[in-house]
Amino acid sequence: MVIRQVVNTVFNSCSYVLVQDGASWVVDCGDIEMLLPLIKGQLRGVMLTHSHFDHIYGLNDLLAHFPHTPVLTNAAGREGLLSDKLNFSRYHETPFILDTPEDIRLVSDQERLELFEGISAQAIYTPGHSPCSVTWKIDDALFTGDSYIPGVKTVTNFPHSDKRLAGESRERILSLAESCRVYPGHPSQLELDL
Repeated sequence: MVIRQVVNTVFNSCSYVLVQDGASWVVDCGDIEMLLPLIKGQLRGVMLTHSHFDHIYGLNDLLAHFPHTPVLTNAAGREGLLSDKLNFSRYHETPFILDTPEDIRLVSDQERLELFEGISAQAIYTPGHSPCSVTWKIDDALFTGDSYIPGVKTVTNFPHSDKRLAGESRERILSLAESCRVYPGHPSQLELDL
């Protein structure tokens, strides 16, 4: 599996494209013009780490190119996709609400799904930054969104954030990260210093 990172223009959020055997998956969706050239073959789905604006704003454009593509999130993430207040886009230049709610597929904590032949993803709920936070474990890769960014303190001052849960999620992620490479929702402090 090949993993490509895109650093988006909105708050330097990160999106990722996973490619294998002529098919692709996307983790979070920002600048569509940077994502599209990286997507190979069939787009099988989009996995969201959480539904804050800087991680979802390209979804409507992406789904216009790839209709009926499933968007994987939890129940709180679904609420965020359908509310410009909950996803904070109301407070930016372009309010966002997902045009195709029928494309949302809810995942449960610890659920596994096959991405490619022999490669599965596990959805791990990691609330704290947001109740909709999901970390995706795919082989030895861990897509943590904003629940864990190496060298950066987890933001917990948003409405519906929870500092205690963020700490518990961080510990859960750190135990998983011992055997995984971390792909965070924003460049880590180490990457920013390079």
